[in-house]
Amino acid sequence: MSHTPSRRIRPRAFVAAGLLALLLAPALRAAPRGRYLAYARASADWTFAHKDEILAQWRKTFDPLNVFGYRAPGGLLEMAVIYAYLFETEKKPEYAARAREVLLTYGDYRSAYPESSIKLRSDYADGVPALPDFFTIMRYIRAFDTLRRLGRLSPADQRTAADLIAGSMRYLLRTAEWGPMNRSALRAESLAWAVRALPAHPDAPTWDMQRRALGDDNWGNWQIEDATIYNGVWLYSLLGYADALNGIRDLFATPEMSYYARYYLNLVCPAGVVPDLGDAHWTSNWTHFLVYFEAAAAALRDPGLKWAAETMAAKFVDLTKPTSVGLGVMLLDAYRWGTDEVKAAAPTGLSMEVMEDVQGKKIVFRNGWSPLSSYLLLNYRDEGDGGLNFRDYLRDTIPVEEEKMTHGHADENSLVLLMSGGSVLLHDGGYRDYMPSGPYGAYRQDYFHNRLCVRPEKIFWGQKDGEARYSVRESVPGQTLLEFMRNAGSYRPVRTKKVDFLTFDDFDYSRTRVVDDGWGYQSDRVVVYVKDPECYVVFDIFKALREDYFTLGALWHTRQIFDRGDHWYDTGYDRIQTAVLPQDKRLLILFPSAEPRMEGVEAEKRHYQDEWLIHQSWAQHFELGETCAFVTVLVPHGASDDPKGWLGRVTVAPAEPARGAIGVVIKDGDRDLVIGVKTDLRRDMSRDFRRPRYTYEAGRIKVGGLETDGDFAFVSVRSDGLDYTVVNLTKAVFDGRTLVQAGEGNYGLGYDGQADRGGVGKMRYWRDKAAR
Repeated sequence: MSHTPSRRIRPRAFVAAGLLALLLAPALRAAPRGRYLAYARASADWTFAHKDEILAQWRKTFDPLNVFGYRAPGGLLEMAVIYAYLFETEKKPEYAARAREVLLTYGDYRSAYPESSIKLRSDYADGVPALPDFFTIMRYIRAFDTLRRLGRLSPADQRTAADLIAGSMRYLLRTAEWGPMNRSALRAESLAWAVRALPAHPDAPTWDMQRRALGDDNWGNWQIEDATIYNGVWLYSLLGYADALNGIRDLFATPEMSYYARYYLNLVCPAGVVPDLGDAHWTSNWTHFLVYFEAAAAALRDPGLKWAAETMAAKFVDLTKPTSVGLGVMLLDAYRWGTDEVKAAAPTGLSMEVMEDVQGKKIVFRNGWSPLSSYLLLNYRDEGDGGLNFRDYLRDTIPVEEEKMTHGHADENSLVLLMSGGSVLLHDGGYRDYMPSGPYGAYRQDYFHNRLCVRPEKIFWGQKDGEARYSVRESVPGQTLLEFMRNAGSYRPVRTKKVDFLTFDDFDYSRTRVVDDGWGYQSDRVVVYVKDPECYVVFDIFKALREDYFTLGALWHTRQIFDRGDHWYDTGYDRIQTAVLPQDKRLLILFPSAEPRMEGVEAEKRHYQDEWLIHQSWAQHFELGETCAFVTVLVPHGASDDPKGWLGRVTVAPAEPARGAIGVVIKDGDRDLVIGVKTDLRRDMSRDFRRPRYTYEAGRIKVGGLETDGDFAFVSVRSDGLDYTVVNLTKAVFDGRTLVQAGEGNYGLGYDGQADRGGVGKMRYWRDKAAR
């Protein structure tokens, strides 16, 4: 595919409207695009006024042994792009002169790079590239392309710039990273701009061939990365690639790009950003997503996408401090690619899959779209089967042992972010301390995430004074959980599946699974969002797929522990790295399990700061198919509220058969909420000679007063009646009274050759009321 659609002309009326907005402060507030152009202009002017200071600081901090080699001064290319655009739209000669000066002098800064450093790098055999950074190389070419097209460069100027571009392109092609991911898209974007700007250059056929080689892998394909920073870079770079080809609207006509627009919109959290997961930092990549949402809103005419862009702009774009020309050039693109014709409107959907269980593999639980709304993000995305050739290439070419290919974490079935009332209550682990990863795989390994962690073999617990685990009663030092779990942090491939997701007025329910074929286990995470009283009940259910010793840990991370007692911890986040957070809400973490369990609190380094790990754990020898379940109740509450009021409200529900089911009871005024889960969803299967394979007797469980063969039950019990929901069932009985019974159907074609006979099939779910 060539990606060479017809040129799209930008109406002059849009430009005029933007210029008028610069003159009227009220118009700036009403038209976000005007705000973008105003910031871009002001940031370029600020950079031009402070150019000497910027270069002096660059010389002062210049590192000739930088791991990435020669690094040119920052900010100048971005300034040149903005001034070239302003010259094109406003025809002021000084704008062209300022951009031209950058183009003609930018190569001179290489003189700061000493010969001794050049000799250390084999990739500098053809000389030091003036544009060594493929994150910014296209900005030089964009400014050049504009001034050349408008006749503001002499033939000598063009030769100087062309030589600089050509040499940098040769350097760019010395290393290759390909596939649908950010670094490949950045290379394709740079090559596309080089072909556009210098179509007659002798190297242009090579550039175009490699542009297609890299660009075709990205255009109309699924990205292989699951990391917020690099997802944003990929999207923005694809827009730049499409811009070079005059094909932004054609890009959004692909099903994949249309999908990603809604995917990232549905991930937006109350903090006004796409949450950080995988390799990412808190609120660090809003810039790329703002530009993307503006472009997507214009192309897809979607008010929700416009709302996302305006939400980010209102929160982060400060016209009183236009000192970031890097932000300025991105806001210029938001202005160019966006529109004021689409009016913003917040989405209305609440808890949902984002977007399905093949590509997205995420579930958001939310009660609204305001900054104070409740929000929980579950990520169960694995590396997947897609992009095999690309993932193998990266794994074999660069040192990425700790990552899912690429930039992804061992975060399958993790709770990435929990927010309530504007406060962060659970948060992801962070990016890395240094390359390729920090100590113990920081911060990518499973023990840096809010998830169930499993290791083969059995931890040595030791014992406390007075315990009777050994022949002495004195304390015996044992291993801490982190000591036992930690390793080099190398990523272990696993498979993930969605088992179920349902949403109702009173609760939402998900069940997702991780399968580790190498270590021989599977673990299901069941999340129940109880809407009143608001809390989250999390069941982690381990199932052994081989006979062996296993150590299991339900891990929860926090910044502060305000109070604690037997099986409960009152926690909160006051900051994430340098970001100071609202502390209006706290999170009560409850472990209501009645079975023997170990608990602990350990200090850790996580997301570049001191944090605490809270865990509930167990270790034993497991028989084939044996299960073990943990239950954690997460209760957001006001910082001034006493969490102890919850302690007597949550108890373990009686369940049978032993380890066949697990449940909790939550007392709420005059009612009890009974939440029950079947631990092994295959226990129902008792025959294969006929269908259905399952029988009620084989699958029967009992949680509290409810007996059923369903997978999951949510029952609100009052003195005069009950409301109930049971999922995937043939029958439900409460206190000996049948609530619902599926009818008998006729099932034929038995493998035993017998005549057709009756059987009872399972219903998807049943919701109803019953008197007592």
